[in-house]
Amino acid sequence: MDLNAFLQTLVYGLALGGTIAVSAVGLTLSYGVTRFINFAYGEFLTLGAYATLALAGAGLALPLAGAVSVVAVGLAGVAIARLAFDPLMHRGLLPLLVTSVGLAFVLHNMVRMVAGANPLRFPLPLMRPWEVAGVFVPREQVATIAVALVAMALVHLLLSRSLLGKSMRAVADDAALARSAGVAAPRVLAATWFLSAAIGALGGILLAVTQVTLDPAMGWRFLLVVFAAVLLGGIGSPYGAMLGGLIVGLGVELGATYVSADYAYAFAFVLLILVLLARPRGLMGGRT
Repeated sequence: MDLNAFLQTLVYGLALGGTIAVSAVGLTLSYGVTRFINFAYGEFLTLGAYATLALAGAGLALPLAGAVSVVAVGLAGVAIARLAFDPLMHRGLLPLLVTSVGLAFVLHNMVRMVAGANPLRFPLPLMRPWEVAGVFVPREQVATIAVALVAMALVHLLLSRSLLGKSMRAVADDAALARSAGVAAPRVLAATWFLSAAIGALGGILLAVTQVTLDPAMGWRFLLVVFAAVLLGGIGSPYGAMLGGLIVGLGVELGATYVSADYAYAFAFVLLILVLLARPRGLMGGRT
């Protein structure tokens, strides 16, 4: 085995894994509080990437454009949830699932109408990769890993140290008991929608950085990989989503390098099946 090629693969795997992990955390946060899988979540990734592209094209520095896009998509997520999801919360899972699928198609086609269907290049500056002991390390991959680590650390601090995080965990564990204890469930729900959409937007920006180009279907395609990470880590567990995302990302890149690039994602899903056979609730199922 070529050690340099292996280390190079690890760098790309960690960058992709960090992107998947961040995206999976946003999805699992909304599931933990609402108890339904939002199939429109992938479109928040798309919106984040395209909003960043538009703001950068208008003259904002790329990091600032990304930060503004994350907040804007988070606010849009709250507005969308108020209009489409909150009125259906007490009608069972099926109306919510159907609505989320329909909303995904609406948002997808809105992006196509505004930005066109052709792939666009993300406005990354040209940067020479670092060479470390014969291994070429692209700077954008390192930046992706760093941003993903910071984002996951902030989510950890939010869940473990803040009053909002504790309230979210209480509602996720037992919504009725949390309300009887004085937790303002509607405010927690609104905050959850904001965080989920904002984190999804950040995941979309990182995805655009790792794949360089973006298109209106990027979030929808990537959603299946995010689902795999959520299931692998244990649905409803943010820390499991982080772990599952890293494993899936590494599995995809290792499979592409040592098996076949055509079956890279299949290799990751084989890992998922094997883990679920051994641990049906995922690696960290039942932990929040």
